[in-house]
Amino acid sequence: RQANEDFLACWLAASGEIVACVADGLGGMGGGDVASKLAVQTFRRCLDEHGIDAEKMQDAIHAAHHEILKAQMTDIKYDTMATTLTAAALEGNGVTGVHCGDTRAVLVRQGELRQLTKDHSPAQRQFDAGAITEEEFMHHRQKHLLDSALGVSTGLRIDAFHSDLLPGDRLLLTSDGVHDLLFPRDIQPLMSTAPTPEALNAQLAAMIEERGPKDNYSMIAIFAD
Repeated sequence: RQANEDFLACWLAASGEIVACVADGLGGMGGGDVASKLAVQTFRRCLDEHGIDAEKMQDAIHAAHHEILKAQMTDIKYDTMATTLTAAALEGNGVTGVHCGDTRAVLVRQGELRQLTKDHSPAQRQFDAGAITEEEFMHHRQKHLLDSALGVSTGLRIDAFHSDLLPGDRLLLTSDGVHDLLFPRDIQPLMSTAPTPEALNAQLAAMIEERGPKDNYSMIAIFAD
């Protein structure tokens, strides 16, 4: 798309954690690019100021939500702007994260892919209930109809996730421009065999380009030593 509504960041915190964050502004809402950037910047600032643990990550994502609500009041162009956000902090033998919307975090360990987040959508609920197949979920007409997003004043849902972290584990955060085109079965073998995070990102991007992207796509890959 001409306007990229994705925004991402990955940094080493002063306290030693590696933090990764991917946000995707809602297309058609107006100001999606502003919302995603504001969300990530606010989230990072809060962690930089207050430190990082599960509770403080929750505080930071709620702060990002409220900053977007405040910004909506400053300009009519932005009065409905909203964004998804998925973030993870890795330290030692664990990864802790927060999630809102349909950006995703997945972990691969010894060739097995585990999704750490679930999309906040009617399509996800139908898939979880066994009412639709993975193929039907990928092409569901309500796949991008979100139940929750930062900047939406009602129905806010923030999920927390945590996983132990072992040497050789591989973490991937993606915007929906990636997982709209790639099934987990496409992603898992690449995550298992890529020699470096840079190589994984390049391989995923090549597969997306081959299939014809209809949206911007963003990803952050982190390999545990």
